[in-house]
Amino acid sequence: MKIGVIAGTKCDTQMGVEVLNKYGYSGVGKYISETPQEQSNLQVLYPEKLEKIVESKLTEFKQKQINKVIIYCNSLSSAVDMDKLSSKTDMKLITPLHVYKKISPEYTTLGVIAANNQSTRGIEKIIQEQNPHCNVIGVGLLPLVAAIEKMIPPQQIVTDFSLANLMLFFNSIKVEAVILGCTHFPYFAEELKKVSKIPIIDPALYMLKML
Repeated sequence: MKIGVIAGTKCDTQMGVEVLNKYGYSGVGKYISETPQEQSNLQVLYPEKLEKIVESKLTEFKQKQINKVIIYCNSLSSAVDMDKLSSKTDMKLITPLHVYKKISPEYTTLGVIAANNQSTRGIEKIIQEQNPHCNVIGVGLLPLVAAIEKMIPPQQIVTDFSLANLMLFFNSIKVEAVILGCTHFPYFAEELKKVSKIPIIDPALYMLKML
């Protein structure tokens, strides 16, 4: 079965395709922007333009008889009303936000590492709509995304961006789990686990189950 993948850049789109292929699906990708900065600008400054671009990508998928799509990008999912587009195009769209909506009742305090604060806002909103008592403590790190796109080694990324200190902070305020609020971030997940025992939530596998 062919599954569509839409993400912010070519890099995270390919990551999404690879996840699908790993678990026996045939992933077909379409990306929105050439760079993380271009994607972030669209999300923050031009959301209506961004929505039209996403809708055009969905139309292209539908013309190829692909009716199930993973939005493999947290910040993109936060910037565009994907439920509205799902209804408008009559297509099944799965986003990381659907995952957070499902798991939010399990927690009282969650940390979020995201690409930008547009994303942290969207993640916090969806979690607190389901569980108003859950505290969400987030940080947006667009330069971290750029480092991953340059294929800087994961260990160096954890060091350069002081992620061990960030995890120490999360631990000090009793965060129960940390959401990787950007689909680029599984790139350094194993290194992150080496510097902290806080559970890491990667929404990718949850999204596959929702298919």
